[in-house]
Order: sequence, then structure tokens, then C-alpha cells
Amino acid sequence: MKNGFRRVVCGTLIATSVLMPYAAQTQAAMIGSAQAMVASKSAEREKLRAFVARGDVQKQLAALGAANASERVNALTDDEVQTLASRIDALPAGADISVAAALLIVLILVLLVFMMDRNRR
Repeated sequence: MKNGFRRVVCGTLIATSVLMPYAAQTQAAMIGSAQAMVASKSAEREKLRAFVARGDVQKQLAALGAANASERVNALTDDEVQTLASRIDALPAGADISVAAALLIVLILVLLVFMMDRNRR
């Protein structure tokens, strides 16, 4: 039983190792620096549009009185877009650190209670 399973696994690995290089059709070509700059600028502008389109950002902008943010993004210069996109990249990702700290404290307290209860027995 083990021997048959090993043969199947080994045969599958050999077949995929041999056939995988032919499965991906890749193409590499040189592009000009102007083409790369345009692609970079459009990617940064799309990143900014996606950020402004988020629900929490829309609520915050509405609270600050800044309506029609997508039109404002379209009116920005390339340098302004680059500056804002770099600031977005610098923002912390994920949950708020205070939530993580609170969960850690609760976990430590639970462990302490568990250890104290265990010592009493």
C-alpha cells in the first residue's frame, strides 16, 4: 500500500517537473523609459482612485466637507499624485495596534488565571 502510494506521488512529481516549464508562455521585451513612466503614473493614479473610493475614506472625506473626491483626484498633477501615492504606501496596514495590544493583554490575563487556578489544585 505504501509502495503504491509512493509510486503515484513520485510519478506525479516527475511528470509535473518535466511538463511545467512548457505550461507557462512568457514573453520578455524591452520597453522605453517613456512607456515605463506612463505606466507608473497611471498605476499611482489608479491606486489613489481606489483609496478614495473606499467606504471609510468616503465617510471621512464627507465629514471633513470634501465632496466629489474622484474629480479632485483627476485634477491633481502627476507630482501631487506621486506624493499622495507614496504617503498611502507608508500608511500602516492591517488592524489598529491598540486592538492587537488589547487581545494580547486579554490572552495574558487568561493564561495567568489558568496558571493560578492550576496551582491551587
